[in-house]
Amino acid sequence: MQAPSDPSEVTTMISERPSLAELIECIHTIPSLPEITTRVGRMANDPATTVPMITAVIVKDAGMSAKMLRLINSAVHGVRESVTSLEQAVSMLGFDTIRSIALSVSVVSLFKQEQAQFNMKAYWLHSAVSAGMCRTIARMNKVCDPEHAFTFGLLKDIGKLILVENVPEETRAIITIAKERSLSFTAAAREVLKTDDAEIAAWLCQTWELDADLTDAIRHQHDLAQAKVPGLTAMSMVVEHLCFLRGMRSPGSFDASELDPQAWRHLGLDKTAFKAVITAMNEDIAAARELLQIIG
Repeated sequence: MQAPSDPSEVTTMISERPSLAELIECIHTIPSLPEITTRVGRMANDPATTVPMITAVIVKDAGMSAKMLRLINSAVHGVRESVTSLEQAVSMLGFDTIRSIALSVSVVSLFKQEQAQFNMKAYWLHSAVSAGMCRTIARMNKVCDPEHAFTFGLLKDIGKLILVENVPEETRAIITIAKERSLSFTAAAREVLKTDDAEIAAWLCQTWELDADLTDAIRHQHDLAQAKVPGLTAMSMVVEHLCFLRGMRSPGSFDASELDPQAWRHLGLDKTAFKAVITAMNEDIAAARELLQIIG
């Protein structure tokens, strides 16, 4: 179906504005994380877990093990010496990093199918760059664990993919309105739905039993006042603005990004740190491309 050129025609594309609950009913198959990824996540949170225990779980999936080792030895993680075994990697990098690597491999693999009305390649590049930049900022300001920030950056836009795959008519309407009215995807989604992609992404993370603070941060990624972890929301705003300046936005947004001064102040970083983030962005982009190439 070809999207209409006149925004007024969009209202004829959908009968009513569905709610989050109604959209969930339209989702025929909830994308599930592999059992190994879920187990690694739970074990990483358990103080009784040992390096051999978590390694024994990962090695059961040869494909994931191979990709994880390649990622660990890539520019993505900047390991200075070659890592030849997963047990060595777990011991060297720690459980939090191993958990984020396993989640990255799984999530990207779940949503690889090309979509006619949505540029998946641009989407994943933006998400991977956002993840790397969030981790860079977290290392600078200590607002949260850097790997927690990486996961946040990778998953914060994933609600778009749920819409693309399950309600294509509404998605086309959202993109049409966003383009014609120069809106962000999220703002346009609110015109078409009684929810938006951020709430849908939060619902998916909750379904996957991910960290509650992470889920809340994704739900309120555009609203500092509502966020329980405003540092992550501020981080998202800064990263989105810098991606806009570099022409690396997530598909479906057509607004002119303006950085809220409160977002940068909330991160507690000065102008020197801002320059450092911009400088590091080139490295984050290169690492993102390598991450996606390895995951395939």
